Amino acid sequence: MDLNQFFEELASQKPVPGGGSASCVSAAMAASLLEMVAWLSIGRSNDESIDNQFKGILSEVKEVKTHLFRLADEDAKGYLKVMEAFKLPKTTEEEKDLRKQAIQKAFEGAITTPLALLEKTLDLMEWNAFTLEHGNTNAFSDAGVAYHLIRTAFEGGKMNVLINLGSLHDSNLKNDYLNKLRDIEEKFDSKKQEIENQIKTWIDAILK
Repeated sequence: MDLNQFFEELASQKPVPGGGSASCVSAAMAASLLEMVAWLSIGRSNDESIDNQFKGILSEVKEVKTHLFRLADEDAKGYLKVMEAFKLPKTTEEEKDLRKQAIQKAFEGAITTPLALLEKTLDLMEWNAFTLEHGNTNAFSDAGVAYHLIRTAFEGGKMNVLINLGSLHDSNLKNDYLNKLRDIEEKFDSKKQEIENQIKTWIDAILK
């Protein structure tokens, strides 16, 4: 992804990319910061297992970033599909029925992409907590910024899931998505509290 082009398009009057894509890029920025801190942390500990875990993060983070950029593109395409579905003809009853089906299918796609983003933020949160605890202390603030970027990505993805869920007519499908969202949110909030405690402890210590 060319970020200069992305930001230009984001600032334009085009309907896409929008907030959903921006949320994915926020997560990718967090992943890059965690990657940097991992590099700066390897070899600074006497614990080989810690170094191996940082190497494990490095081996996975590039793939995650690639996936996040792909999700940013998919989010934009998903919104366009919704717009295209609403433009379908609705003269005859058959056309109306096909249009409704297309709209519902498009909204399903618009839900699955931010849900996939939310699932990726769980991986990032795990790496973030580990990095804050065991990483190079000179880069602690970088890992802290990564947390806030992940949180922005999560809240943006969650909002897009909920907004698009409001347009689904299938109550069973809607409940399935809501249950998935609640499960992810519960896991995220648990790690969120851990990370915020880590950051507070660090800031309290340096202010003494």
